[in-house]
Formats: sequence, structure tokens, C-alpha cells
Amino acid sequence: MKRLIIIALTILTCITATAQNEDEDALFQKANDAYTNKDYPLAAELYEQIVAQGFAAPELSYNLANAYYKQGNYTRAILNYERAIKQDDEFEDAKNNLKLANTHLQDNLKDIPATNFAAITEMIGKGVGLSGWAVFTLVFLGIGLGLFLLYFFSDRLNLRKLAFSFGFVFIVLSIISLVMGFYTDNIINSTSDAIITDVVVTAKSSPDDSGTDLFRIHEGLKVSVKDKSLDWVEIRLSDGRVGWIKAEALEVI
Repeated sequence: MKRLIIIALTILTCITATAQNEDEDALFQKANDAYTNKDYPLAAELYEQIVAQGFAAPELSYNLANAYYKQGNYTRAILNYERAIKQDDEFEDAKNNLKLANTHLQDNLKDIPATNFAAITEMIGKGVGLSGWAVFTLVFLGIGLGLFLLYFFSDRLNLRKLAFSFGFVFIVLSIISLVMGFYTDNIINSTSDAIITDVVVTAKSSPDDSGTDLFRIHEGLKVSVKDKSLDWVEIRLSDGRVGWIKAEALEVI
């Protein structure tokens, strides 16, 4: 009897999952059709319904961003282009469209140059990306193992010495690449980037309305969330400025 119940539940789960996938596919197609017919508000609404159901994919975020961009809602477009890139760091179309959307921002901040080891390491890690470090690790490891095989099977003493030395170097490089991959993954997962969604936001010196006004920023700007205190968050701008704003004034990517 227990086996029959388990089998029945398994079949029911599979049927339910299949039905949900079919519903999502139908809704996605309906949203795509609305976009093709230039009904961008409807397309955005349908894409948002899919997101609300817990479905996430870079193509979905990208299409949603395009629907908002066509409406002139650059803040929501930027937010979803960023999400598409976060889901797929090699999504070139999303990166190109994000650059276009950013040209509509009121704030034009200049990044401060990296001046310490941690900042430089973080910049390099994000620049190469997770997939890049994975490729480097595999390539260096493959070359290193190949050189060690040459060391073991070669009859020439000079060649064996070179193979051993360079093999050791490439194995070390593969370990460094692997470590950098884990480091980059930790940075990406531990750092909360967000987009300002309020039209104008005044950053405070402390998480309190009585705090000193530090600077003003506008919707669509990307910031990094450093800390949280009740309904306030501490943000960092790309130019190095730090301040506290209400949590409701932004949305995490």
C-alpha cells in the first residue's frame, strides 16, 4: 500500500510539473506575441507574471527589460538587464542594451580607480568572470598534466627538466585560477547590487531621518548594498561615496 501511495504521489507530481511547464510556455509565447505586436505594456505584464511564479532565466529577464525599454521605463529596463547579465555573465545583447539604457540616466558617476590589493583582485575576478576562471583552470591543468607526462616518458634529460619545471608552474597557475574562481563566486553571491527605483533619493549619514544629508541620487542608478538596519540600507556608489537610504527606495538585482 505504501508503495502504491508513493507511486501515485510521484505520478501526480510529474503531471503537475508538466502542466505548470506547459502553462509557463504558453504564457511566455503569449508575452512574446504581445511584444511582436508592439503591445509592450501587456508583454511586460505577462513576463512579470512568469517571474512571479518563480521562473527565472536570462532570456526572460532580457525580454522583460526590452518591454520596459520600449515603454521608456529605463529604471525597470536597467534592473532586468542587470538580472539577465547576473544570470548569464556572457549575455552580450543584454550588456549592449544595458549601455543604451544607462545613457538615459540623470546621474553620470565616474568609477574611482582601484588602489589596494583587495579592490584590484576583486576587479580582476569580476572582469574575467566565473566561466573565464573555469576555462583558465582547465587549460592550465591540462597543460601541466601534459608536461608531467612528457617528464615521465621522455628519454632526454634536458627536456625532462623543462617539462617538470613548466609543468609545476602550470599546475600552480591552475590552482590560482581555481581559487580565483571560488573568490569571484563568493564576491558575486555575497555582494548585493541594487537599482534605485525612487525618482530622487537623499542619502543620510546615519540610518535615521535626522541624519545629515550627504548626497542626492536618482532612479536607475546601480549601487552596492553594504549593510542593513531595520528599514534602512547603507549603499556605496561607484565613485566611492557611502550613505544610508530607505530600503524601499531600491530593488536588489
